[in-house]
Amino acid sequence: MHATREILRLAYRDFVHEWRISLCYVLALMAVLAPLLVLFGLKFGLIDTLATRLVESPANREVIPVGSRSFDEDWFERMAARDDVAFVVPNTRRIAASLSRLLNPVEGRDLRALQMIPTGPGDPLIGDGDCVPTGTGQLVLSASAAARLGAAPGERLVARIDRRRAGQDEAAIWELTLCGVLPPEALAEEAALVALPLLVATEDYRDGVAVPELGWEGDAPPDRPRRFARFRLYAASIYDVAGLAADLEREGIELRTRVAEIATMQALDRNLGRVFWLIALIGTLGFLASLAANLLANVERKRRELSIVRLVGFPTTSLVLFPVAQALMIAMLGALAALAVFLPVSLALNGWFADSLREGESICQLLPVHILVALAATLIGASSSAAWAGLRAARIEPAEGLRDV
Repeated sequence: MHATREILRLAYRDFVHEWRISLCYVLALMAVLAPLLVLFGLKFGLIDTLATRLVESPANREVIPVGSRSFDEDWFERMAARDDVAFVVPNTRRIAASLSRLLNPVEGRDLRALQMIPTGPGDPLIGDGDCVPTGTGQLVLSASAAARLGAAPGERLVARIDRRRAGQDEAAIWELTLCGVLPPEALAEEAALVALPLLVATEDYRDGVAVPELGWEGDAPPDRPRRFARFRLYAASIYDVAGLAADLEREGIELRTRVAEIATMQALDRNLGRVFWLIALIGTLGFLASLAANLLANVERKRRELSIVRLVGFPTTSLVLFPVAQALMIAMLGALAALAVFLPVSLALNGWFADSLREGESICQLLPVHILVALAATLIGASSSAAWAGLRAARIEPAEGLRDV
């Protein structure tokens, strides 16, 4: 232990004494490691941000039917029971799924031909933060629709739907409570999210069927199970979209999904990872080879001094520690210098792209675990590169110091 402590002290004193050479080694490591940290920070920040947006965006998990078919209750129960389905709800014919007019009586503003979208508990568009409409008296508006109406949650709106029955134009008018407004990124189009009973009621009314719950007159409802022309369906994750779409297409259902965009994002993540590791490998191997050569040259330059150290009784392992200790000092100081360069660079990059980032996102970011892994890899690489010089130091004979006296 005494010999180890002394050789470490000698390595430190020699490192400080030749501070100009030591500084060159530290700056060389910083010049290699700092760009790698920035590159990895961009990969982790940018790709993680894009992947998070891809995963969290409900639009990327939506499976949209093209055209109309006929789906019964059993089909929806079967879909809801699948593990790869996060949300499914029946939808009516497109021509019936709209309000003829929605009026804000306070502001005097209105929207015409406003699309209605069925919703329910667990709807990815609503999430946990807003009211989920129930019954026939509530709705949630998209941000653009609410802005056009000048409406805020809690206000009463007046809805109207038109129909032609027995050669006569008829209209139904009733009040709805606005119980929530979606974030702008959730739904870009002007639309209203309503409970399925309201959508069914408006479809029945347009078909000339009576809706006693709302006091709408018409014919008696047909005595047969209800079937739906469309559906709203979201996969559990973006990785389930392709398999789910394939199963539905085998049933003869024509669909529209974002499978191509998802595959492109995944390929980009893989390819950028390969590019990073290739650049990191080339830069790291080049520096480690340079460090090993320099440490070996340092050992050769100090052969006489090291032989005298052997002569006074230091064991072979102590001489091996001499270049290894200096390599670890270079690695530690170089890593700290690289981190000191990375931090302001990452702050500058995040500042430049602040306008295109959402809250909590960053374009260049490293987690503490990433920094610790980089530091550990640097220390291990430096000590490994010093092994060559250490082995050469171990072969120095004590007699070499006597011959030069």
